[in-house]
Amino acid sequence: MDNKSAIALAKNPVFHDRSKHIDARFHFIRDCIANKEIEVEYIKTLDQVADIFTMTLKKDRFQQLRKMIGVVKESSLEGGVENSKG
Repeated sequence: MDNKSAIALAKNPVFHDRSKHIDARFHFIRDCIANKEIEVEYIKTLDQVADIFTMTLKKDRFQQLRKMIGVVKESSLEGGVENSKG
């Protein structure tokens, strides 16, 4: 997560006036944290690879994130398999 307020809200099971609008069924993250099923930690915006799927990006940022998730150009996959045994 790159939102410190969301992380604090997820980690703190205390009811807050600012969070009373959040339906109880959406507090499953808190339960997962309490049950040690997941860990929530801060991720700097520059390292937030999910942005490639959720934001409009400039070309250089798109290419950087694409590389971070391991997507390669189709042309780099051209060729064949030699000497393979099946």
